[in-house]
Amino acid sequence: MDYNTILLFIISSISLTLLPGPDILFVITTSISEGWKNGSKISLGLCTGLVIHTLLIMLGLGIFFEIYPHWIRIVEISGAAYLIYLAYDLNKASNNKQKEVSANLKKRFFLTGFIMNISNPKVSLFFIGFFPGFIFSNDLSYNLQFLILGGIFIIQALIIFLMISMLSDKLGKRILSHTKKSFWKKIQGVVLVFIALVLLYP
Repeated sequence: MDYNTILLFIISSISLTLLPGPDILFVITTSISEGWKNGSKISLGLCTGLVIHTLLIMLGLGIFFEIYPHWIRIVEISGAAYLIYLAYDLNKASNNKQKEVSANLKKRFFLTGFIMNISNPKVSLFFIGFFPGFIFSNDLSYNLQFLILGGIFIIQALIIFLMISMLSDKLGKRILSHTKKSFWKKIQGVVLVFIALVLLYP
C-alpha cells in the first residue's frame, strides 16, 4: 500500500474543496443568514450527494452517463428547476416576511444541499477521471480503492464545509449587525440561480 499516494490524494482533495465555487458560496451565505446549524445541514446534504456519486462509480453507473449523455441533461435540468424554485421562495420570504415560507425553507436545507450535489452527474464523471490517478494498492480491488478514496474525499469535504459554516456564522453576526437579513436571503437566491445556470450550462 502506497501511503504517499494517499497523502497526495488528501492534499489534492483539500485543495479542490477549498477552490471558490457555488457549493462553498451557498454554505457561506446560508451560515451568515441562517446560522451555522442550517449551514451544516447544507454541508451534510452536499456530502451525502458525494456518497451517492461514489456508490454510482462502484456500481459502474458513471460509465452509463458516458454512454448515454442525454440522461445527464435530464438530471441537471430537474435539479436546476428545483433550485430556481427555491430561489423564488427565498425572494418571496425576503420581500413578504412570511414566516411559513422561511419555516418551509429551513426544513429543506439538507435536501437542498443533497439535490445541489446529486443533480450534477458531472461529479461522478469527475470522480471517474480523478480517482484512477491515485490507485494506491496492487492487492485491493479497484472498487474497494474507489470506495476508500471516496470516503477520504467525503470526510475532508465535510470537515472543511463545517469549519467554513461555523466561521461564516461568527463573521455573519457582525455582518448582520450592519445589513438586513432579507439582503442575505436575496444573496442566497442569487447563488441558487447561479448554481442552476451552472447545471444547465452544457
